[in-house]
Amino acid sequence: MGKQSFYDFKIEDIIEFIMKRKAKKVLIQAPNGLKHLFLKHLEELKKELPNVEFIISGDPAYGSCFLAEIEAKRVNADLIVHVGHTEYYKATIPTIYVEAFSKLALTEKLAKKLLNYIKNLNVKNIGLCGVLQHLRSIEQVKKLLENNGYKVYIGKHGPYTKYDGQVVGCDYVSALTVNSNVDLHLIVSGGLFHPVGLGLATLKPVVKLDPYEEEVVDLTKEVKKVLRKRYWRIMESLNAENYGVIVGMRKGQYRPNLVKSIEKLVRRKGGRSTRIVMDIVTEENLLNLDNSFDAYIVTSCPRIPIDNLGEFRKPVLTPGEAYMVLTESLEKYIFPW
Repeated sequence: MGKQSFYDFKIEDIIEFIMKRKAKKVLIQAPNGLKHLFLKHLEELKKELPNVEFIISGDPAYGSCFLAEIEAKRVNADLIVHVGHTEYYKATIPTIYVEAFSKLALTEKLAKKLLNYIKNLNVKNIGLCGVLQHLRSIEQVKKLLENNGYKVYIGKHGPYTKYDGQVVGCDYVSALTVNSNVDLHLIVSGGLFHPVGLGLATLKPVVKLDPYEEEVVDLTKEVKKVLRKRYWRIMESLNAENYGVIVGMRKGQYRPNLVKSIEKLVRRKGGRSTRIVMDIVTEENLLNLDNSFDAYIVTSCPRIPIDNLGEFRKPVLTPGEAYMVLTESLEKYIFPW
């Protein structure tokens, strides 16, 4: 099976949506991991819709909070095809969200690996969640675990997700709603991005069920490593006086109430703050601001500080970390908000 066949891109539904809207110009946006796979179907779309102009967004699609509305308006696109995420907010341009569910099923080999691994952990209650692409597998995993005597909890979805058990980089509500009932969290996912976030949000052991590699991986040590680095940044920020508050201008990342709340806490602590409008936060961009800021607080996306651990020279905090610093409440780590 070729990699592009791993996912159900619902090409027929996309064609129907475009025809229904009578669109003549369409902007395609996809995350880097799926972009090259989805674009293998571009010729198929062009063949079925010869009178439609397709434009590709080459920038990263970090999530549907980063929906390419600005780009679509600039090129006069009639609609957006957004791949790999569910709706985050109501767009002003017609948008079809292509959820790109994985076609990979829970194999017998992977099921055996999971059961063998779990039985050695001495746990009874398991929280189960997954990234969007693998949500079709979690009921299968749930049944497998329950048939082997485990109690499985799948939480209700959060404000930025669509399905129960779904997690995204800034929303682990589905896991948090069952957190007090479970001994560990099992996430169906590839990579480290979502499992690490899950561990930071829940502060419980995290095991990843990876359908791509057919592996079961305990990421608890990795999460603790990240947590130690985050506390280091928090401690560095305790004596900060001048904060740069980074404000995202993308509609899904513009959080004015959060900005005002943080600024209020800064003033209460006797500090100063300046708003910085910035969508792409890099060390190079921060260096261009000069050295007047002691620390930065990112209000747009809480994953920016976490996923650039080795890059930023000065402390760059998530909203949850900023609250810890500004209230000097260090006992319990807060992530993401």
